[in-house]
Amino acid sequence: MQSEESFDDEKTYPLNKRLDLDKIEVPGDVRLYVHEPDSWQAVVKQGYEKEYCYAKSPGEDHFHLLMAGEIYVRRGNEKYCLTCAYRHGILSHDRLHWQHRKRS
Repeated sequence: MQSEESFDDEKTYPLNKRLDLDKIEVPGDVRLYVHEPDSWQAVVKQGYEKEYCYAKSPGEDHFHLLMAGEIYVRRGNEKYCLTCAYRHGILSHDRLHWQHRKRS
């Protein structure tokens, strides 16, 4: 059994010392939903090897980097930052998205 002191250990929970969690404002519901959950994976970028988003941002002529610690979605070799995945219809804020799909 863990002692209560371990929850104040800076190595285990360093954010407890830096953040006042009661004062953090969450901008509404920040959950995202994947339209095709069987084919996409959510991944946290590890390390500093250069990896690029599969899409270009509007008005840009280059692919942008995925940063260490950034959450992105992946399907095979395709990697999209959350902004581009949302813009391309891979992600949605609509928790009932499955009810709004086009039926064939």
